[in-house]
Amino acid sequence: QALGEAFSETSVLESVDLKCSTQVGNDGAVAIGNNLQNLELLQQITLIFAYTQVGDTGAVAIGNSLQNLEQLLKIFLDFKDTQVGDAGAVAIGNNLQNLKQLQQITLNFW
Repeated sequence: QALGEAFSETSVLESVDLKCSTQVGNDGAVAIGNNLQNLELLQQITLIFAYTQVGDTGAVAIGNSLQNLEQLLKIFLDFKDTQVGDAGAVAIGNNLQNLKQLQQITLNFW
């Protein structure tokens, strides 16, 4: 959660590359998501939650945070071997459609 809160102090970031350990769960993903939405200048984001305990709640928070990132050009989200299901994937997909400048998308849910 402290990492997620650190984002709120650095609103001028243009790139975020975050690889999470297997101990990260929904609470950590929600904290990250809630604070990512403040990074309005973000152009590139890589979030790797593979093999973590993140489920739909965390993925929905990440998905919802995307809607404010209008400058985003590239996104890489890896939820391989997590608890993310339909609700999380739908939230991410629905919010990606608002990103008109997006040039590259890589999503991994298998």
